[in-house]
Amino acid sequence: MRTFIEKRMLLGVLLLVAGIFLMLHYYDLMPWVLPGWVFSWKMLLVVLGIFFMITERNKTTGIILFLIGSVFVAGDIFNMRFWEVVRFVIPLILIIAGLTILMRKQVFKPKDINIPEGADINDYINETNIFGGGEKKYSSQNFKGGQMTAIFGGSEIDLRKAKLAPGVNAIDMLCIFGGTSIRVPEDWEVKVDVTAIFGGFSDERLIEKKDISENPEKILYLKGLVLFGGGEIK
Repeated sequence: MRTFIEKRMLLGVLLLVAGIFLMLHYYDLMPWVLPGWVFSWKMLLVVLGIFFMITERNKTTGIILFLIGSVFVAGDIFNMRFWEVVRFVIPLILIIAGLTILMRKQVFKPKDINIPEGADINDYINETNIFGGGEKKYSSQNFKGGQMTAIFGGSEIDLRKAKLAPGVNAIDMLCIFGGTSIRVPEDWEVKVDVTAIFGGFSDERLIEKKDISENPEKILYLKGLVLFGGGEIK
């Protein structure tokens, strides 16, 4: 309830300030001159994006609104047409994505969760979705983690009928302009160690501490990188 009230108050303050500034601007009562883009729908997208990034655990919606608004605002500030901004942003994103993939082994150390030779592949996730996606269910009674990649795509993984293997079990993920939703049993202990750059990854489960298994020897770690994407645990 407190969180809801805080969100409502923040939204109310933002709308109040925006309304006052618009009225002063329209009636030429501003004590100083501000550029037109400050009072545009483009700036509204930026403000809404910041609001959602501050108030929501899943930052994806806020990030998307913020980025779209920022691209248009940047075009106004630098007197650039929209497509001129896009021609600069897209190559920059591709360069960042390429460097991220090349440096991934050094930064995120996927060797910690390599699938050993001779292991039962049904105990591991090995999902790759590029410009596509889908839903997959796992029922392994000795689940040990694995790897997931989503590039301009997404997936929904259902682990509710699976059981964790003893020890630390990790899923290494890479999401670039993509997203992943993972459903897990209520009693699983899940630790999120995901680096998010213009993206977000959150645990959306509504559970109490007492519902989580007290067995410290069975833990699922989510690690990796989310770049211009998002994901959640359900």
